[in-house]
Amino acid sequence: MKFTNPSPKTLFFCWLALMALTIGTMLSGHATSDIALSGLLILALGLITWVKAMVILRYYLNLRTASRGWNRAFSSYLFVVLGIIMTIFIVGKL
Repeated sequence: MKFTNPSPKTLFFCWLALMALTIGTMLSGHATSDIALSGLLILALGLITWVKAMVILRYYLNLRTASRGWNRAFSSYLFVVLGIIMTIFIVGKL
């Protein structure tokens, strides 16, 4: 397998996607208000966070050139950790 770095154009579009996802995080997390978040909004925050982490891992840290096993391991680990965090938040609201 040939290891290549992402092009500056690819990194720029990844950066734009990360900025859009950050705005999505701010909107779904009600960053400027004191209201409590519902379970659905907590799940949305977790999903957005997972997507942002995967973009950073795959393009900025170049994990896309790693083997399928490493990709699955990192993706699964992030999914489990975020799932635990979201479960703690949702159970704490009950």
